[in-house]
Amino acid sequence: MKRTLAVIATLAAGTGLLTACTDEQAYCVDLATYAAKAVDVDPQKPVDYVKILDDAKKLQESAPKDVKDDWGVVVAFAEKAKKAGSDAAELAQLSKQTPGVMTAYKNITSQAKDSCKVDLPALS
Repeated sequence: MKRTLAVIATLAAGTGLLTACTDEQAYCVDLATYAAKAVDVDPQKPVDYVKILDDAKKLQESAPKDVKDDWGVVVAFAEKAKKAGSDAAELAQLSKQTPGVMTAYKNITSQAKDSCKVDLPALS
């Protein structure tokens, strides 16, 4: 009986490790998909962030804790850009926030390269 409990405990612990690995791999695959779409995003144009909003939300949910807040910055900015629509005054006001978004994106880019071996498009 003790041996059976030990085997069950070992399997349960191993399953937990596999799940964590699988979650990280899934994040990396999603990140690679996002990278292909983000090529068309001009970081100086807030309206372009709307193009990546859905993918950014998904990545924010699955992101490792060291970049989860950075994804939150990107998502919040993209949502504001979506709300602004084509209102030139709102978009001009929003463009003043791009330095903070670019800092968050640089953190995400660095983590993507280090942990996932994914190169995200560079911000210019």
